[in-house]
Amino acid sequence: MTTIIPPRKSQVKDEDKRFYVVAKESVKLELAKEAFSRGVDVWVLAGAVLQSWLSAGCPDLGFSGEPPVSKNPPPSSSPSQLADDQGDKA
Repeated sequence: MTTIIPPRKSQVKDEDKRFYVVAKESVKLELAKEAFSRGVDVWVLAGAVLQSWLSAGCPDLGFSGEPPVSKNPPPSSSPSQLADDQGDKA
């Protein structure tokens, strides 16, 4: 199957889209409180924060040089975690 890259469009709709992010529960609560105090939805405030960060050139605010590592990694897509751990040597 050959896939052709579609040509660029001169005008593209830049629609609002929701997507998931991961943060500590306390951060989510603080964001919700801040959104309430500003009279906006938490999704709108989070999007505005991300947009401002991107517009600023993605500065390293508070990072120690290493990206944060999740303590709750996503579950394995394999039906057997043991098979993944053993390299599926069955």
